[in-house]
Amino acid sequence: MFIELFNVISPVLFLALAGYMWVRLGYDFPTDFVTRLNMNFGAPCLVFVGILDLGQNLGSMSYFMLASASAIAIMLALSALFVFTAGLPTRGYIISLSSSNCGNMGIPLCLFAFGQPGMSLAIAYFAIGTLYQFTVALYISHGNMNLVSLFRITFLWGIAAALFFILNNIDPPTWIMNTTELLAGVTIPLMLLTLGASLATLKVIKFKKIISIGILKIALGMGVGIATASYFGLEGIERNVLIMQMSMPVAVFSYLLASKYNRNPDEVASLIFTTTIITFLTVPLMLVFLF
Repeated sequence: MFIELFNVISPVLFLALAGYMWVRLGYDFPTDFVTRLNMNFGAPCLVFVGILDLGQNLGSMSYFMLASASAIAIMLALSALFVFTAGLPTRGYIISLSSSNCGNMGIPLCLFAFGQPGMSLAIAYFAIGTLYQFTVALYISHGNMNLVSLFRITFLWGIAAALFFILNNIDPPTWIMNTTELLAGVTIPLMLLTLGASLATLKVIKFKKIISIGILKIALGMGVGIATASYFGLEGIERNVLIMQMSMPVAVFSYLLASKYNRNPDEVASLIFTTTIITFLTVPLMLVFLF
């Protein structure tokens, strides 16, 4: 069992650690460039390939995405309730606690834990989670949302392209599949390296407060995942992926929003760092529970 758990976690841990050490040793890592590259090219191709893999089960995929959206909405409501009850800074903490690092960390973990089907489902969750971050989370942090900006979310074009081929029962040309699979293949390693590089620039403040809130966030996410999967009757890999994705740490995107709109960025950064470390400890326990 230990070897199986190590095989799942080690690729994620070592690649993230490589990115972390690269920055800590003083080497330049173009985080902004790599992030833009992933979001504008890698993520659309990753989503395109993932949705195509689920194409024969379009109905179950839609149902899984509905369950994912419901879980995220519940997490948002509970996060807001906790933040208001605890008297924490509202906007920064709500966008942090309600988010999960379902891309950089969630997709690789689901790939190594549950194989290609698990990665495809994780990508479907990632699509819902990213849509939430670019709409609801953006509205919470900024207080304004422009629907026209949705057309700039490039991964939506990847979903649209995949659905075009699926609904018309057309096999994509070989050159399209070769290109998208190549770009999708480099996206996950870049995500993990970027995660590590981002962690290297974050500092932890108010340690006792932050670690308590971080543990609560991970536990709450896991609980919401389990409850939602049970309510929707999800079983097998679908259930496991939903619980795994809901149990991920605070999304790095939350820090970008907090920093841009001055929503307690130092505390958000601390939450990202501590919840990521906590997740590396809780994932093995969660995998034992899931299997």
